[in-house]
Amino acid sequence: MESELMAIAPSKLGRFIWEAGSDDELLMRRLRRSDLVRPDASDEEAMAAIRKAWEEHASLGEGDRPYNSPEERARVFLEPYLSAKGRKWAVPLESLDLPDD
Repeated sequence: MESELMAIAPSKLGRFIWEAGSDDELLMRRLRRSDLVRPDASDEEAMAAIRKAWEEHASLGEGDRPYNSPEERARVFLEPYLSAKGRKWAVPLESLDLPDD
């Protein structure tokens, strides 16, 4: 039976999350330092969204995992907490050409 999942296209934010690895504190510090999350968004809420994305990805069957990465899934779950810059970095494909600053 074929999977009904569609691939999640890569984004600059997804790559940024991937670079932090599985260290939640490092990721949150980097997100803040790069002004990718809103100042009024709590670290706890943002990290809960990221953890939920990791958990959902882990629950996928092996056949469905190739269609997305946990980092891109986290990018989608972080959407309510992103700053204007973070939202630009979250745009699939187009954001890959954005400058790092």
